[in-house]
Amino acid sequence: MSIRVMVIDDVEVERRLLRGWIGAHRDLELVGEASSVDMAREEIGRLRPDVIFLDVQIGESDGFRLLRGLSWRPTVVFVSAWPHYAIDAFAVEAADYLLKPVTAARFATTVQRLVRLQEGGGAGPLDSGDQICLNSTTSSQVVPVGAMRVLVADGDFTRVLVAGKPEVLVCRRLGAFEETLPMPPFARLDRSLIVNVPYIDRLERLGRNDARLWMQGLRVPLEIGRTAMERLRSLMP
Repeated sequence: MSIRVMVIDDVEVERRLLRGWIGAHRDLELVGEASSVDMAREEIGRLRPDVIFLDVQIGESDGFRLLRGLSWRPTVVFVSAWPHYAIDAFAVEAADYLLKPVTAARFATTVQRLVRLQEGGGAGPLDSGDQICLNSTTSSQVVPVGAMRVLVADGDFTRVLVAGKPEVLVCRRLGAFEETLPMPPFARLDRSLIVNVPYIDRLERLGRNDARLWMQGLRVPLEIGRTAMERLRSLMP
């Protein structure tokens, strides 16, 4: 059964581009379009689509205001040229956040995620090109999945090291990250450590049971133990 989708964008060119992407996937069926929030609200109530591809800025209004007033709530995929709205998108449990211009590969990843959701299997693992929201106790930030280099368990939290950014203490267990990150390129080296394997720079042996792991994009090396060293040997050529 096809997934019934609707496109909501106030720019005709953008709607036409999305129509093309949707038409290229047999799992999707375009059932309607809207160019304003008022039109979208009416059409969503009438058509009851499974999924809406929703622009953030729609004329003088926005997609978030539309969602607050809906009686029928479809799965939402935001499509926007502005990356900073991604935090708000994840806060309203959007299935995905596509940055314009959308590529064929990125759209295909979204379709796969929508198919899994419709089949009741969950969204499945993220892709390295996806965005992920890192929520700490004081703030939130959205980063590309592929920019994360190291994740270290810290009790009920996870310390996330992102290339070129300060360390973030995220309110999420390491096991939850393991369930959503793409494996590979990520790999769990021991009970407390996940690394982005392609960005390993070098391994500096300190003794029989410990070493320093240098990662591209990070200034400070990570000290690892014997279990992680043995796991790395099996992963690296």
